[in-house]
Amino acid sequence: MSQIMFVETFRIKVYVIEECVEKVLNAVQRVTNLKYGNYDGVSWCSHPGVERCTPREGSDTWGGSIGEPFFIGSIQIEFSIPRDKELLSKVVEMIFESHPWDEPVISIFESVETRKNGVI
Repeated sequence: MSQIMFVETFRIKVYVIEECVEKVLNAVQRVTNLKYGNYDGVSWCSHPGVERCTPREGSDTWGGSIGEPFFIGSIQIEFSIPRDKELLSKVVEMIFESHPWDEPVISIFESVETRKNGVI
C-alpha cells in the first residue's frame, strides 16, 4: 500500500516562444533535475497562446518596435521545485539567462503537492 505525503513546493510558470521551450527547460535542469517522486524532468507545457505587449522606451526588445503593439505565439511552461529560496533564485536566474525576452513573465506560487512511497 502506498504512503501519500504532502510536500511544500514552489510552482513556477513562465511564458516563452515555442522555439525556446527546450532552451529554457534545459537551463533550469542545469540547477535542478525537476524531480517529482520517481520521475525526473517533470514539467507541463500548454498549447500555444498569444503573448502581447507594447515595448516602451528603455526595453531591450527581442521583437516588435518601441511604442507599437507586438503579438507572438507563446507556450506556458510549468514545473515545481522544493520550497528552497536559494534553489528558487538559481532557477529564476537560469530562466532570465536562457529566455529571449529582457523581462520574461515568471509567476511563482507556494504550493503543497503529493508524493507517494516516501519519494520526494
